[in-house]
Amino acid sequence: MKFFKSKLFPLLLTLILFFLYFSPYLIKGQNSYVLIHDNLNQLNMHGIFNGKMNAQFFPNENVEEYTLPGTETIFHLVHLKLDKLFFKFGYFRGFVFNEFFYRLLGFLGLFFLLKIYLLKKKLPDLFLVLFSFAFISLPFWPQGNLSIAGIPLLILAFFNLFFKRNFIISFFIIIIYAFYSNIFFAGFFLGFIILCFFIYLLFKKKLNIYLLIGGIVLFLCYIPTHFPVFLNEFFYGIPTNRSSQSLEGFAFIDSIKVMIFHFIGSHKLSHSFHIYLIFPFSLLTTIFILKRKDKKWMKRILPFWAILISSSVFYGLFYFQPLLNIYNKTGLGFRFDRIYVFNPILWYTLFGLSLFYIFIFFRNKRLAHFLILLLIISQIGINSSRSTLKAYNEYPTFKEFMSEKQFKEIERELDGNIEEFRIGCIGFFPSVANYNGFKTIGSFSAYYPVELKENFYKIIKPELEQNLYLKDYYQNKGSALFLFDDRIEKHYYDQEYIQQNIPEINCDLNIEELKIFDVKYLFSTVRIRNASEIGLDEITTSKNPEYYYRLYVYLVGKEDE
Repeated sequence: MKFFKSKLFPLLLTLILFFLYFSPYLIKGQNSYVLIHDNLNQLNMHGIFNGKMNAQFFPNENVEEYTLPGTETIFHLVHLKLDKLFFKFGYFRGFVFNEFFYRLLGFLGLFFLLKIYLLKKKLPDLFLVLFSFAFISLPFWPQGNLSIAGIPLLILAFFNLFFKRNFIISFFIIIIYAFYSNIFFAGFFLGFIILCFFIYLLFKKKLNIYLLIGGIVLFLCYIPTHFPVFLNEFFYGIPTNRSSQSLEGFAFIDSIKVMIFHFIGSHKLSHSFHIYLIFPFSLLTTIFILKRKDKKWMKRILPFWAILISSSVFYGLFYFQPLLNIYNKTGLGFRFDRIYVFNPILWYTLFGLSLFYIFIFFRNKRLAHFLILLLIISQIGINSSRSTLKAYNEYPTFKEFMSEKQFKEIERELDGNIEEFRIGCIGFFPSVANYNGFKTIGSFSAYYPVELKENFYKIIKPELEQNLYLKDYYQNKGSALFLFDDRIEKHYYDQEYIQQNIPEINCDLNIEELKIFDVKYLFSTVRIRNASEIGLDEITTSKNPEYYYRLYVYLVGKEDE
């Protein structure tokens, strides 16, 4: 019992929890599952080429663009981000360490925020460790890094500045957050909230110089971390795909459904998994508080319900088509619907308040401790079943998805150095080819010149004209610069489906336009029926059942002389 009350126990418990969370990567290595959607399918946005990070930190005219030929250097992924340092040593190892590092920072941020300011040592460290781990065990969007996981850490820094303590560490935290998060994913919304908070404190005459400097430092640090976007938007003015985006919404009834989903559901880029335990428990606790007419706790807990409901209403209204039509005309291309980034911290704050109320209300503290432990551990189990368990059991594994051995075999069959030409990818993500050292035409790219989008459209137009769904997807969103096929559509995530249901395709891509971008080979997951008719020569086929992909490789014929 003495050990459980010692200072070493929380540290040991933290180590055990982190080990269990990361155990699939430590035990199975590359045979574990890594999130594909908005992660592996867009590794090019990290500058991952030939297995590691190859993008530069600053613009360099001599750097080859691996996926977007002919574009200016400011579009060549030169953002100053901390995670780039980790990927220099190989993507998979960098990914695991990056996941560990930002989660550790997020854990420490929430732990000390609770311990120093919110609970002020009113609960044992055991509960703080478990609750903090429950939050950071959520499957955050990997490329967001500290964007969501680090919000408690950022709040801790501003609390310190408000109370005029720990200046050096607080400013350091703010700088780290800016260099380790995404301004367009979370930073913009955080900036708006901080500004509103500063205005409130100003009217209350509580805004101090340290807080003001902290806000300025955060903004100034976001400029170098996203400087290509700032340079283009304020100096170069090159039109991008963002200005041509046209989001699609819903009718009024469907918008109401979207509101409800936003309130009870869990967004794929901002999971909270609150519906199973946090929502019903917090709701019951709130009803209990209301019945007791506990005004002190009503003031604490009701604002969070109001914010969650209001954000859900805003989210649904944003996708109400008449309002969305007005927004589309502005050409801003910014996703204001991303207020969902605050869902995790809002729900977990509500959860924490409900747990603390139970602790205060129960006279039998042993029973209160048991109930709190049961609830927190249950939530950890819910989160881990969708993160750690998926890493153990989900298919395909990282090794299967990247299929390095298969691409090496194909490389030996090709003529010339693969760095001297580009390939086109049909039926699978170009990021896979990039990971294996191939330059491609196209990729998943969130920010690039609209001129390239128009030129790329010339290549895929004949295919899109046969499939209105794909045509709308490309024209209205446009981040996926893929060599679409009207039959394969977007089944890139399920190669087994492609192999079982699509034995061959009729390729209607504009081959002459492909040649303009120095595309020498086409890699297709489906046999091209009309290959010879459009000037393609089949070079090799990779059909080993051990591989995740079935690949047909075609040489793009030369122009008639």
